[in-house]
Amino acid sequence: MKHVHTLALLCATLALAGTALAQEKAPGKQAQGKPANAAQVQSARPATVPPMPVADTEQMVAASQAYYGPYDCEFKQTLSVAKHQVEGYVVVTFSTKAYTMKPVRSSTGALRLEEVNGGPMLLVQIPTKSMLMDTVRGRRIVDACVHEVQARETAPEPNALGMNLPGQVATGNCAPGTARC
Repeated sequence: MKHVHTLALLCATLALAGTALAQEKAPGKQAQGKPANAAQVQSARPATVPPMPVADTEQMVAASQAYYGPYDCEFKQTLSVAKHQVEGYVVVTFSTKAYTMKPVRSSTGALRLEEVNGGPMLLVQIPTKSMLMDTVRGRRIVDACVHEVQARETAPEPNALGMNLPGQVATGNCAPGTARC
């Protein structure tokens, strides 16, 4: 009887060890047909994002100065800026990723959209263009992004006197070889 009891205990131990080894080899896989238990479902969920702080007056002013909508960027790329569901924050979408950002006015007049929760992304808006940068890698992700408001800012305005504005090319009555061109 003592040998039978020992043999049964040994078989039970080996069965438990085999189950533990199988789970260790494939931690994310389940046998087909078996529903996941609550602990496995809980560990598979992404961590919840902590709630964002309420925007102060300065942040609300900065958010009102952001250009919302699509941007045309270099190399036929696009990005877009939309209002976040939390007042005072924006969502910048580039490629397949969306970044929640906090608008901040800078002393130079540029508008900075800084990724929340310590993220590396930064969108800088100046009057003539915007650029998305990765501050950790220290490089631009996409440059020369222009919103329709920025495009109007850089377009030369016609002059009522017919004079060229700085930066415009003379296109008047100019014949090659004449001294007046």
